[in-house]
Amino acid sequence: MRGFGPAAEPPERGAVNLEWARQWVRALTRLGVEEVQMAPGSRSTPLVLACHEDETLRIRVHIDERSAAFFALGYGRRRLWPSLVITTSGTAVANLLPAVVEAAASDVPILLLTADRPPRLRGLDANQTIVQPGIFSAFTRRVLDVPLPSDAGLGDGVPRDLAEAAMSAALGPPSGPVHVNMPFEKPLHPAGVGGLQRGHPPGVAGREGTPPSWTRRNPSAPASAALVSDGLRGASRPVFIAGPSSDPDREGSAVLDLARRLGAPVLADPLSGARFHPSGGEGVVSTYSAFLAHPESRARLQPDLIIRTGRTFTSASLETALLSWTEAAHVVVDGGSLRKDHLGLADKYVHDSPATVFPDVDAPRCDDEWLSGWMHYDAAARDGLREALSLPDHEGAIVAAAVQATPVGATVFVSNSMPVRDLDLTGDPDWGHRRVLGNRGASGIDGIISSALGAAAGGTEPVVAVLGDLAFLHDVNGLLRGRDPDLNAVLVVIDNDGGGIFHMLPIRAFEPAFTRYFATPHGLDLAGGARLYEVPFRDAETAADVAREVREALERGGVHIVRIRTDRDRNQAAHEKTRALVGARLQTISTEDTD
Repeated sequence: MRGFGPAAEPPERGAVNLEWARQWVRALTRLGVEEVQMAPGSRSTPLVLACHEDETLRIRVHIDERSAAFFALGYGRRRLWPSLVITTSGTAVANLLPAVVEAAASDVPILLLTADRPPRLRGLDANQTIVQPGIFSAFTRRVLDVPLPSDAGLGDGVPRDLAEAAMSAALGPPSGPVHVNMPFEKPLHPAGVGGLQRGHPPGVAGREGTPPSWTRRNPSAPASAALVSDGLRGASRPVFIAGPSSDPDREGSAVLDLARRLGAPVLADPLSGARFHPSGGEGVVSTYSAFLAHPESRARLQPDLIIRTGRTFTSASLETALLSWTEAAHVVVDGGSLRKDHLGLADKYVHDSPATVFPDVDAPRCDDEWLSGWMHYDAAARDGLREALSLPDHEGAIVAAAVQATPVGATVFVSNSMPVRDLDLTGDPDWGHRRVLGNRGASGIDGIISSALGAAAGGTEPVVAVLGDLAFLHDVNGLLRGRDPDLNAVLVVIDNDGGGIFHMLPIRAFEPAFTRYFATPHGLDLAGGARLYEVPFRDAETAADVAREVREALERGGVHIVRIRTDRDRNQAAHEKTRALVGARLQTISTEDTD
Protein backbone atom coordinates (compact mmCIF):
# COMPACT_ATOMS: atom_id res chain seq x y z
CA MET A 1 0.00 0.00 0.00
CA ARG A 2 1.32 3.42 -0.93
CA GLY A 3 2.31 5.60 2.01
CA PHE A 4 3.06 2.73 4.39
CA GLY A 5 6.37 1.52 3.00
CA PRO A 6 9.82 2.91 3.79
CA ALA A 7 10.56 6.32 2.37
CA ALA A 8 13.09 6.65 -0.41
CA GLU A 9 16.62 7.30 0.84
CA PRO A 10 18.46 9.59 -1.55
CA PRO A 11 22.19 9.60 -0.78
CA GLU A 12 22.18 13.30 0.15
CA ARG A 13 19.55 12.95 2.91
CA GLY A 14 22.14 12.32 5.62
CA ALA A 15 24.03 15.45 4.59
CA VAL A 16 20.82 17.52 4.67
CA ASN A 17 19.98 16.17 8.14
CA LEU A 18 23.38 17.16 9.51
CA GLU A 19 23.33 20.61 7.92
CA TRP A 20 19.80 21.16 9.23
CA ALA A 21 20.98 20.36 12.76
CA ARG A 22 24.07 22.54 12.29
CA GLN A 23 21.95 25.54 11.39
CA TRP A 24 19.77 25.01 14.45
CA VAL A 25 22.80 24.79 16.72
CA ARG A 26 24.51 27.72 15.00
CA ALA A 27 21.43 29.91 15.45
CA LEU A 28 20.97 28.96 19.11
CA THR A 29 24.61 29.61 20.02
CA ARG A 30 24.42 33.01 18.34
CA LEU A 31 21.42 33.70 20.59
CA GLY A 32 23.48 32.91 23.67
CA VAL A 33 22.91 29.21 24.40
CA GLU A 34 25.99 27.72 26.09
CA GLU A 35 24.89 24.48 27.79
CA VAL A 36 23.56 21.22 26.34
CA GLN A 37 22.21 18.24 28.28
CA MET A 38 22.15 15.02 26.24
CA ALA A 39 20.98 11.47 26.75
CA PRO A 40 22.15 8.71 24.40
CA GLY A 41 19.98 7.62 21.49
CA SER A 42 20.05 7.09 17.75
CA ARG A 43 17.39 9.34 16.24
CA SER A 44 19.03 12.45 17.71
CA THR A 45 22.31 11.70 15.90
CA PRO A 46 22.29 14.84 13.67
CA LEU A 47 21.76 17.10 16.69
CA VAL A 48 24.44 15.31 18.70
CA LEU A 49 27.00 15.61 15.90
CA ALA A 50 26.17 19.27 15.31
CA CYS A 51 26.67 20.07 18.99
CA HIS A 52 29.88 18.03 19.10
CA GLU A 53 31.32 20.14 16.31
CA ASP A 54 30.74 23.40 18.17
CA GLU A 55 33.41 24.00 20.81
CA THR A 56 31.50 26.97 22.24
CA LEU A 57 29.01 24.54 23.82
CA ARG A 58 29.46 22.81 27.15
CA ILE A 59 27.99 19.34 26.63
CA ARG A 60 27.01 17.05 29.51
CA VAL A 61 25.87 13.49 28.91
CA HIS A 62 23.20 11.99 31.17
CA ILE A 63 22.09 8.37 31.12
CA ASP A 64 18.68 9.31 32.49
CA GLU A 65 16.59 11.81 30.50
CA ARG A 66 14.73 12.84 33.63
CA SER A 67 18.02 13.80 35.28
CA ALA A 68 19.06 15.70 32.15
CA ALA A 69 15.88 17.77 32.22
CA PHE A 70 16.16 18.52 35.95
CA PHE A 71 19.80 19.54 35.47
CA ALA A 72 18.61 22.00 32.80
CA LEU A 73 15.93 23.18 35.23
CA GLY A 74 18.50 23.97 37.91
CA TYR A 75 20.72 25.69 35.37
CA GLY A 76 17.85 27.83 34.09
CA ARG A 77 16.66 28.64 37.62
CA ARG A 78 20.10 29.96 38.62
CA ARG A 79 21.11 31.60 35.32
CA LEU A 80 17.66 32.74 34.10
CA TRP A 81 18.75 31.44 30.70
CA PRO A 82 17.84 28.23 28.84
CA SER A 83 19.94 25.13 28.43
CA LEU A 84 19.28 22.73 25.57
CA VAL A 85 18.01 19.25 26.38
CA ILE A 86 18.44 16.80 23.50
CA THR A 87 16.80 13.35 23.49
CA THR A 88 15.99 10.57 21.10
CA SER A 89 12.38 9.61 20.36
CA GLY A 90 9.78 7.59 22.28
CA THR A 91 9.71 7.16 26.04
CA ALA A 92 12.91 9.23 26.26
CA VAL A 93 10.70 12.26 25.61
CA ALA A 94 8.12 11.22 28.19
CA ASN A 95 10.82 11.18 30.88
CA LEU A 96 11.19 14.94 30.54
CA LEU A 97 7.68 15.63 31.84
CA PRO A 98 8.34 16.06 35.60
CA ALA A 99 10.97 18.75 35.01
CA VAL A 100 8.79 20.42 32.37
CA VAL A 101 5.92 20.62 34.86
CA GLU A 102 8.17 22.27 37.45
CA ALA A 103 9.69 24.66 34.90
CA ALA A 104 6.24 25.71 33.69
CA ALA A 105 5.00 26.38 37.23
CA SER A 106 8.20 28.24 38.16
CA ASP A 107 8.67 30.20 34.91
CA VAL A 108 12.11 28.67 34.27
CA PRO A 109 13.40 28.71 30.67
CA ILE A 110 14.37 25.39 29.04
CA LEU A 111 14.72 24.43 25.37
CA LEU A 112 13.72 20.81 24.72
CA LEU A 113 14.91 19.43 21.37
CA THR A 114 13.37 16.00 20.95
CA ALA A 115 14.31 13.96 17.90
CA ASP A 116 11.45 12.06 16.27
CA ARG A 117 10.59 9.52 13.63
CA PRO A 118 9.04 10.93 10.45
CA PRO A 119 5.43 12.13 10.85
CA ARG A 120 4.20 9.46 8.42
CA LEU A 121 4.93 6.83 11.10
CA ARG A 122 2.75 8.37 13.81
CA GLY A 123 -0.24 6.31 14.84
CA LEU A 124 1.28 3.10 13.50
CA ASP A 125 3.27 0.37 15.20
CA ALA A 126 6.63 1.77 14.19
CA ASN A 127 9.27 1.06 16.81
CA GLN A 128 10.06 3.82 19.35
CA THR A 129 7.44 6.07 17.77
CA ILE A 130 4.81 7.89 19.80
CA VAL A 131 2.91 11.13 19.21
CA GLN A 132 5.45 13.57 20.62
CA PRO A 133 4.05 17.01 19.68
CA GLY A 134 1.81 18.13 22.53
CA ILE A 135 3.06 15.41 24.89
CA PHE A 136 3.66 18.07 27.55
CA SER A 137 0.14 19.42 27.11
CA ALA A 138 -0.30 22.83 28.74
CA PHE A 139 3.14 22.86 30.37
CA THR A 140 5.07 24.54 27.56
CA ARG A 141 5.18 28.13 26.42
CA ARG A 142 5.26 26.95 22.81
CA VAL A 143 5.43 23.72 20.80
CA LEU A 144 7.23 23.67 17.44
CA ASP A 145 6.64 20.56 15.34
CA VAL A 146 9.47 21.14 12.90
CA PRO A 147 9.18 19.93 9.28
CA LEU A 148 11.52 17.28 7.98
CA PRO A 149 14.89 18.67 6.88
CA SER A 150 15.01 19.75 3.25
CA ASP A 151 17.22 21.69 0.85
CA ALA A 152 14.41 24.20 0.38
CA GLY A 153 14.09 24.74 4.11
CA LEU A 154 17.83 25.27 4.44
CA GLY A 155 17.74 27.81 1.65
CA ASP A 156 14.85 29.69 3.26
CA GLY A 157 16.54 29.83 6.67
CA VAL A 158 13.84 27.78 8.38
CA PRO A 159 16.12 26.50 11.19
CA ARG A 160 17.32 30.03 12.00
CA ASP A 161 13.80 31.48 12.07
CA LEU A 162 12.39 28.68 14.21
CA ALA A 163 15.35 28.84 16.62
CA GLU A 164 14.71 32.54 17.16
CA ALA A 165 11.02 31.86 17.77
CA ALA A 166 11.85 29.09 20.27
CA MET A 167 14.33 31.29 22.16
CA SER A 168 11.90 34.19 22.32
CA ALA A 169 9.15 31.96 23.74
CA ALA A 170 11.50 30.44 26.31
CA LEU A 171 12.62 33.83 27.62
CA GLY A 172 9.11 35.26 27.73
CA PRO A 173 7.80 36.88 29.71
CA PRO A 174 6.79 34.67 31.23
CA SER A 175 9.82 32.43 30.84
CA GLY A 176 9.30 28.71 30.59
CA PRO A 177 9.90 25.46 28.72
CA VAL A 178 9.65 25.30 24.92
CA HIS A 179 9.29 21.99 23.09
CA VAL A 180 10.91 21.68 19.68
CA ASN A 181 10.05 18.33 18.08
CA MET A 182 12.46 17.55 15.26
CA PRO A 183 11.84 14.54 13.00
CA PHE A 184 14.57 12.97 10.87
CA GLU A 185 14.44 10.38 8.10
CA LYS A 186 17.27 7.85 7.70
CA PRO A 187 20.13 7.95 6.89
CA LEU A 188 20.62 10.19 9.88
CA HIS A 189 24.07 11.42 8.86
CA PRO A 190 26.29 11.39 5.77
CA ALA A 191 28.85 8.66 5.30
CA GLY A 192 32.31 9.22 6.71
CA VAL A 193 31.54 11.50 9.68
CA GLY A 194 33.41 9.35 12.17
CA GLY A 195 36.33 11.77 12.12
CA LEU A 196 34.34 14.85 13.14
CA GLN A 197 36.27 16.88 15.68
CA ARG A 198 35.19 19.45 18.22
CA GLY A 199 35.76 22.93 16.85
CA HIS A 200 33.72 25.17 14.63
CA PRO A 201 31.19 23.73 12.17
CA PRO A 202 32.46 23.51 8.60
CA GLY A 203 32.53 26.89 6.93
CA VAL A 204 32.08 28.80 10.20
CA ALA A 205 35.00 30.64 11.77
CA GLY A 206 33.19 31.16 15.06
CA ARG A 207 30.03 32.73 16.37
CA GLU A 208 28.75 35.14 13.77
CA GLY A 209 28.75 38.53 15.44
CA THR A 210 27.62 39.37 18.94
CA PRO A 211 24.67 37.49 20.45
CA PRO A 212 21.54 39.63 20.59
CA SER A 213 20.89 41.41 23.87
CA TRP A 214 17.92 39.36 25.00
CA THR A 215 16.10 40.75 28.03
CA ARG A 216 12.81 40.00 29.72
CA ARG A 217 10.19 42.21 28.16
CA ASN A 218 8.93 44.08 31.23
CA PRO A 219 7.85 47.51 30.03
CA SER A 220 7.12 50.29 32.47
CA ALA A 221 3.69 49.88 34.01
CA PRO A 222 2.60 53.24 35.47
CA ALA A 223 -1.03 52.12 35.69
CA SER A 224 0.01 49.14 37.82
CA ALA A 225 2.14 51.32 40.08
CA ALA A 226 -0.75 53.77 40.48
CA LEU A 227 -3.09 50.95 41.51
CA VAL A 228 -0.68 49.78 44.22
CA SER A 229 -0.10 53.37 45.33
CA ASP A 230 -3.82 53.99 45.72
CA GLY A 231 -4.21 50.92 47.88
CA LEU A 232 -1.32 51.92 50.12
CA ARG A 233 -2.59 55.48 50.59
CA GLY A 234 -5.78 54.08 52.09
CA ALA A 235 -3.98 51.71 54.47
CA SER A 236 -2.31 52.29 57.82
CA ARG A 237 -1.26 48.69 58.56
CA PRO A 238 0.12 47.19 55.30
CA VAL A 239 2.12 43.99 55.23
CA PHE A 240 4.14 42.54 52.35
CA ILE A 241 4.26 38.78 51.79
CA ALA A 242 7.11 37.77 49.49
CA GLY A 243 6.68 34.24 48.16
CA PRO A 244 9.13 32.11 46.18
CA SER A 245 10.34 34.03 43.14
CA SER A 246 11.62 32.96 39.73
CA ASP A 247 13.87 36.04 39.74
CA PRO A 248 14.77 36.37 43.43
CA ASP A 249 17.64 38.83 43.02
CA ARG A 250 15.54 41.50 41.28
CA GLU A 251 12.14 40.86 42.85
CA GLY A 252 13.45 40.39 46.40
CA SER A 253 15.23 43.74 46.13
CA ALA A 254 12.11 45.45 44.77
CA VAL A 255 9.93 44.23 47.65
CA LEU A 256 12.46 45.26 50.29
CA ASP A 257 13.07 48.68 48.75
CA LEU A 258 9.36 49.56 48.72
CA ALA A 259 8.63 48.11 52.16
CA ARG A 260 11.52 50.03 53.70
CA ARG A 261 10.38 53.28 52.12
CA LEU A 262 6.99 52.72 53.72
CA GLY A 263 8.20 51.29 57.02
CA ALA A 264 6.11 48.14 56.48
CA PRO A 265 6.97 44.57 57.52
CA VAL A 266 8.00 41.96 54.93
CA LEU A 267 7.12 38.32 55.60
CA ALA A 268 9.85 36.85 53.42
CA ASP A 269 9.78 33.24 52.28
CA PRO A 270 13.33 31.81 52.15
CA LEU A 271 13.01 31.45 48.35
CA SER A 272 11.79 35.03 47.80
CA GLY A 273 15.18 36.73 47.56
CA ALA A 274 14.17 38.98 50.47
CA ARG A 275 14.95 36.73 53.47
CA PHE A 276 18.75 36.57 53.01
CA HIS A 277 19.31 39.79 51.09
CA PRO A 278 22.69 41.56 50.76
CA SER A 279 21.20 44.68 52.37
CA GLY A 280 20.43 42.84 55.62
CA GLY A 281 17.28 42.04 57.57
CA GLU A 282 15.82 45.47 58.31
CA GLY A 283 12.04 45.13 58.30
CA VAL A 284 12.20 41.41 57.42
CA VAL A 285 9.99 39.17 59.55
CA SER A 286 11.45 35.66 59.42
CA THR A 287 9.77 33.73 62.26
CA TYR A 288 6.16 34.22 61.13
CA SER A 289 5.83 30.47 60.53
CA ALA A 290 6.37 29.98 64.27
CA PHE A 291 4.37 32.81 65.84
CA LEU A 292 1.46 32.96 63.37
CA ALA A 293 0.66 29.37 64.37
CA HIS A 294 -0.74 30.95 67.57
CA PRO A 295 -4.22 32.53 67.24
CA GLU A 296 -3.39 35.35 69.65
CA SER A 297 -0.55 36.53 67.44
CA ARG A 298 -2.70 36.48 64.34
CA ALA A 299 -5.35 38.57 66.09
CA ARG A 300 -2.90 41.16 67.45
CA LEU A 301 -1.16 41.65 64.08
CA GLN A 302 -4.26 42.12 61.90
CA PRO A 303 -3.27 44.15 58.79
CA ASP A 304 -5.60 46.27 56.71
CA LEU A 305 -3.72 45.68 53.42
CA ILE A 306 -1.80 42.65 52.20
CA ILE A 307 0.49 42.97 49.18
CA ARG A 308 1.67 39.58 48.01
CA THR A 309 4.32 38.69 45.45
CA GLY A 310 5.70 35.42 44.11
CA ARG A 311 4.34 31.92 44.23
CA THR A 312 2.55 30.17 47.08
CA PHE A 313 4.56 30.58 50.27
CA THR A 314 5.95 27.62 52.18
CA SER A 315 4.35 28.33 55.56
CA ALA A 316 1.04 26.63 56.43
CA SER A 317 0.52 28.95 59.41
CA LEU A 318 0.78 31.96 57.10
CA GLU A 319 -2.02 30.51 54.99
CA THR A 320 -4.11 30.16 58.15
CA ALA A 321 -3.38 33.79 58.97
CA LEU A 322 -4.45 34.99 55.53
CA LEU A 323 -7.75 33.18 55.86
CA SER A 324 -8.32 34.81 59.26
CA TRP A 325 -7.42 38.35 58.15
CA THR A 326 -10.74 38.83 56.43
CA GLU A 327 -10.89 42.60 56.92
CA ALA A 328 -7.68 43.23 54.96
CA ALA A 329 -7.66 44.24 51.31
CA HIS A 330 -5.53 41.85 49.27
CA VAL A 331 -3.38 42.79 46.26
CA VAL A 332 -1.26 40.32 44.28
CA VAL A 333 1.60 41.62 42.11
CA ASP A 334 3.12 38.95 39.88
CA GLY A 335 4.11 38.72 36.23
CA GLY A 336 4.32 34.92 36.00
CA SER A 337 2.33 32.49 33.93
CA LEU A 338 -0.03 31.14 36.61
CA ARG A 339 -2.53 33.19 38.60
CA LYS A 340 -1.07 33.32 42.11
CA ASP A 341 -4.36 33.34 44.03
CA HIS A 342 -5.43 29.77 44.70
CA LEU A 343 -7.20 30.87 47.90
CA GLY A 344 -9.32 33.35 45.94
CA LEU A 345 -8.47 36.23 48.29
CA ALA A 346 -7.19 38.86 45.84
CA ASP A 347 -9.24 42.04 45.56
CA LYS A 348 -6.86 43.31 42.88
CA TYR A 349 -4.42 41.39 40.69
CA VAL A 350 -1.52 43.22 39.02
CA HIS A 351 -0.08 41.00 36.30
CA ASP A 352 3.42 42.44 36.19
CA SER A 353 6.75 41.94 37.92
CA PRO A 354 7.30 43.70 41.28
CA ALA A 355 10.68 44.75 39.90
CA THR A 356 8.81 46.75 37.25
CA VAL A 357 5.94 48.07 39.36
CA PHE A 358 7.35 48.83 42.83
CA PRO A 359 10.00 51.46 41.96
CA ASP A 360 7.22 53.79 40.75
CA VAL A 361 4.90 53.30 43.73
CA ASP A 362 4.29 56.48 45.72
CA ALA A 363 2.65 56.24 49.15
CA PRO A 364 3.06 57.70 52.66
CA ARG A 365 5.15 56.07 55.36
CA CYS A 366 3.43 53.97 58.03
CA ASP A 367 3.37 54.70 61.73
CA ASP A 368 6.60 53.30 63.23
CA GLU A 369 4.65 51.33 65.85
CA TRP A 370 3.20 49.06 63.15
CA LEU A 371 6.58 47.71 62.08
CA SER A 372 7.99 47.66 65.61
CA GLY A 373 5.08 45.49 66.76
CA TRP A 374 5.89 42.88 64.13
CA MET A 375 9.59 42.96 64.95
CA HIS A 376 8.77 42.53 68.65
CA TYR A 377 6.97 39.28 67.89
CA ASP A 378 9.74 38.25 65.51
CA ALA A 379 12.40 38.72 68.19
CA ALA A 380 10.42 36.80 70.81
CA ALA A 381 9.84 33.87 68.48
CA ARG A 382 13.53 33.90 67.49
CA ASP A 383 14.50 33.49 71.15
CA GLY A 384 12.21 30.47 71.43
CA LEU A 385 13.63 28.98 68.24
CA ARG A 386 17.22 29.32 69.43
CA GLU A 387 16.34 27.33 72.53
CA ALA A 388 14.44 24.71 70.50
CA LEU A 389 17.28 24.09 68.05
CA SER A 390 19.41 22.63 70.82
CA LEU A 391 16.98 19.72 71.16
CA PRO A 392 18.27 16.30 69.98
CA ASP A 393 17.43 15.23 66.41
CA HIS A 394 15.88 18.59 65.50
CA GLU A 395 16.32 18.53 61.73
CA GLY A 396 15.79 22.29 61.65
CA ALA A 397 19.13 22.65 63.45
CA ILE A 398 20.81 20.61 60.71
CA VAL A 399 19.32 22.76 57.98
CA ALA A 400 20.38 25.89 59.84
CA ALA A 401 23.92 24.58 60.26
CA ALA A 402 24.23 23.69 56.57
CA VAL A 403 23.02 27.11 55.43
CA GLN A 404 25.24 28.99 57.86
CA ALA A 405 28.24 26.97 56.66
CA THR A 406 27.51 28.07 53.10
CA PRO A 407 29.75 31.02 52.15
CA VAL A 408 28.12 34.43 52.09
CA GLY A 409 26.97 35.13 48.52
CA ALA A 410 26.83 31.45 47.57
CA THR A 411 23.73 29.44 46.62
CA VAL A 412 21.63 27.13 48.78
CA PHE A 413 19.37 24.65 46.98
CA VAL A 414 16.75 23.38 49.40
CA SER A 415 14.61 20.33 48.76
CA ASN A 416 10.88 20.06 49.20
CA SER A 417 9.22 18.12 52.00
CA MET A 418 10.80 19.00 55.38
CA PRO A 419 14.06 20.82 54.44
CA VAL A 420 12.33 23.86 52.91
CA ARG A 421 9.88 24.01 55.82
CA ASP A 422 12.71 23.81 58.32
CA LEU A 423 14.55 26.62 56.54
CA ASP A 424 11.36 28.68 56.54
CA LEU A 425 11.10 28.06 60.28
CA THR A 426 14.72 28.68 61.27
CA GLY A 427 16.23 30.91 58.58
CA ASP A 428 17.56 34.12 60.13
CA PRO A 429 18.31 37.18 57.94
CA ASP A 430 21.26 37.90 60.25
CA TRP A 431 23.05 34.90 58.73
CA GLY A 432 23.89 37.11 55.76
CA HIS A 433 23.31 36.96 52.03
CA ARG A 434 22.67 33.59 50.38
CA ARG A 435 20.78 32.94 47.17
CA VAL A 436 18.20 30.28 48.05
CA LEU A 437 16.67 28.22 45.25
CA GLY A 438 14.23 25.31 45.23
CA ASN A 439 11.68 23.54 43.06
CA ARG A 440 8.56 25.07 44.62
CA GLY A 441 6.53 25.37 41.41
CA ALA A 442 5.01 21.89 41.66
CA SER A 443 6.96 21.04 44.85
CA GLY A 444 8.04 17.51 43.99
CA ILE A 445 10.98 15.70 45.56
CA ASP A 446 12.08 14.31 42.20
CA GLY A 447 15.15 15.64 40.43
CA ILE A 448 16.64 17.49 43.43
CA ILE A 449 20.23 16.27 42.95
CA SER A 450 20.19 17.09 39.23
CA SER A 451 18.57 20.48 39.84
CA ALA A 452 21.16 21.39 42.46
CA LEU A 453 24.05 20.38 40.20
CA GLY A 454 22.42 22.29 37.35
CA ALA A 455 22.31 25.37 39.58
CA ALA A 456 26.04 24.89 40.20
CA ALA A 457 26.58 24.84 36.43
CA GLY A 458 24.50 28.00 36.03
CA GLY A 459 26.66 30.16 38.32
CA THR A 460 30.23 30.64 39.44
CA GLU A 461 29.61 30.32 43.19
CA PRO A 462 29.40 27.02 45.11
CA VAL A 463 26.07 25.35 45.87
CA VAL A 464 25.05 23.64 49.10
CA ALA A 465 21.95 21.48 48.69
CA VAL A 466 19.91 20.15 51.61
CA LEU A 467 17.67 17.15 50.93
CA GLY A 468 16.16 14.09 52.56
CA ASP A 469 16.95 10.44 51.96
CA LEU A 470 13.86 9.80 49.81
CA ALA A 471 14.74 12.73 47.53
CA PHE A 472 18.28 11.37 47.33
CA LEU A 473 17.09 7.91 46.29
CA HIS A 474 14.58 9.41 43.85
CA ASP A 475 17.37 11.06 41.84
CA VAL A 476 20.44 8.97 42.58
CA ASN A 477 21.14 8.83 38.82
CA GLY A 478 21.79 12.56 39.01
CA LEU A 479 25.07 11.76 40.78
CA LEU A 480 26.56 10.79 37.41
CA ARG A 481 27.28 14.47 36.77
CA GLY A 482 28.77 14.72 40.25
CA ARG A 483 32.08 13.79 38.61
CA ASP A 484 32.16 16.94 36.45
CA PRO A 485 35.28 18.88 37.47
CA ASP A 486 33.68 22.30 36.91
CA LEU A 487 30.91 21.74 39.47
CA ASN A 488 31.38 22.79 43.10
CA ALA A 489 28.55 21.51 45.29
CA VAL A 490 27.87 19.77 48.60
CA LEU A 491 24.78 17.62 49.05
CA VAL A 492 23.70 17.50 52.70
CA VAL A 493 21.43 14.47 53.09
CA ILE A 494 19.25 14.20 56.19
CA ASP A 495 18.67 10.45 56.41
CA ASN A 496 15.76 9.50 58.66
CA ASP A 497 15.02 6.27 56.78
CA GLY A 498 11.74 7.38 55.26
CA GLY A 499 9.33 10.26 54.88
CA GLY A 500 9.71 12.38 58.00
CA ILE A 501 7.17 14.99 56.91
CA PHE A 502 4.31 12.53 57.40
CA HIS A 503 5.05 12.46 61.12
CA MET A 504 3.76 16.04 61.21
CA LEU A 505 0.32 14.92 60.02
CA PRO A 506 -2.56 13.26 61.94
CA ILE A 507 -2.11 10.06 59.91
CA ARG A 508 0.92 9.22 62.10
CA ALA A 509 -1.47 7.81 64.73
CA PHE A 510 -2.70 5.06 62.39
CA GLU A 511 -0.31 2.17 62.88
CA PRO A 512 0.76 -0.16 61.35
CA ALA A 513 -0.54 1.40 58.13
CA PHE A 514 1.34 4.66 58.79
CA THR A 515 4.84 3.19 58.86
CA ARG A 516 4.33 0.89 55.90
CA TYR A 517 2.47 3.20 53.52
CA PHE A 518 3.52 6.72 54.56
CA ALA A 519 6.82 6.69 56.45
CA THR A 520 8.08 3.98 54.02
CA PRO A 521 11.37 3.01 55.68
CA HIS A 522 13.80 1.63 53.08
CA GLY A 523 16.71 0.42 55.22
CA LEU A 524 19.29 1.34 52.58
CA ASP A 525 22.78 2.67 53.15
CA LEU A 526 23.05 5.76 50.96
CA ALA A 527 26.82 5.44 50.90
CA GLY A 528 26.34 2.72 48.29
CA GLY A 529 24.92 5.24 45.84
CA ALA A 530 27.89 7.52 46.35
CA ARG A 531 30.31 4.64 45.73
CA LEU A 532 28.47 3.64 42.56
CA TYR A 533 28.97 7.11 41.07
CA GLU A 534 32.38 7.72 42.69
CA VAL A 535 31.25 10.81 44.60
CA PRO A 536 33.07 11.47 47.92
CA PHE A 537 30.85 10.68 50.92
CA ARG A 538 31.24 11.60 54.58
CA ASP A 539 29.07 10.96 57.64
CA ALA A 540 28.28 13.56 60.31
CA GLU A 541 26.93 12.94 63.80
CA THR A 542 25.72 16.39 64.84
CA ALA A 543 24.65 19.69 63.29
CA ALA A 544 28.06 21.12 64.19
CA ASP A 545 29.69 18.21 62.34
CA VAL A 546 27.56 19.00 59.28
CA ALA A 547 28.76 22.61 59.28
CA ARG A 548 32.40 21.53 59.54
CA GLU A 549 32.06 18.90 56.80
CA VAL A 550 30.36 21.39 54.46
CA ARG A 551 33.14 23.95 54.91
CA GLU A 552 35.87 21.37 54.38
CA ALA A 553 34.17 19.91 51.30
CA LEU A 554 33.83 23.36 49.73
CA GLU A 555 37.53 23.97 50.33
CA ARG A 556 38.40 20.72 48.53
CA GLY A 557 36.17 21.60 45.56
CA GLY A 558 34.11 19.29 43.36
CA VAL A 559 30.91 17.50 44.40
CA HIS A 560 30.63 15.90 47.85
CA ILE A 561 27.92 14.23 49.94
CA VAL A 562 27.51 14.75 53.69
CA ARG A 563 25.00 12.41 55.32
CA ILE A 564 23.58 12.74 58.84
CA ARG A 565 21.21 10.16 60.30
CA THR A 566 18.24 11.30 62.40
CA ASP A 567 15.27 9.71 64.11
CA ARG A 568 11.84 10.62 62.71
CA ASP A 569 9.98 10.28 66.00
CA ARG A 570 12.46 12.44 67.93
CA ASN A 571 12.42 15.05 65.18
CA GLN A 572 8.62 15.21 65.38
CA ALA A 573 8.80 15.58 69.15
CA ALA A 574 11.38 18.37 68.77
CA HIS A 575 9.05 20.27 66.43
CA GLU A 576 6.20 19.96 68.92
CA LYS A 577 8.49 21.26 71.67
CA THR A 578 9.45 24.15 69.38
CA ARG A 579 5.85 25.30 69.20
CA ALA A 580 5.60 25.19 73.00
CA LEU A 581 8.85 27.13 73.51
CA VAL A 582 7.84 29.81 71.01
CA GLY A 583 4.40 29.99 72.63
CA ALA A 584 6.00 30.59 76.02
CA ARG A 585 8.02 33.50 74.62
CA LEU A 586 4.92 34.98 73.01
CA GLN A 587 3.12 34.76 76.33
CA THR A 588 5.57 37.29 77.73
CA ILE A 589 4.38 39.76 75.07
CA SER A 590 0.76 39.22 76.14
CA THR A 591 1.77 39.79 79.77
CA GLU A 592 3.58 43.02 78.87
CA ASP A 593 0.51 44.26 76.98
CA THR A 594 -1.73 43.46 79.96
CA ASP A 595 0.58 45.25 82.39
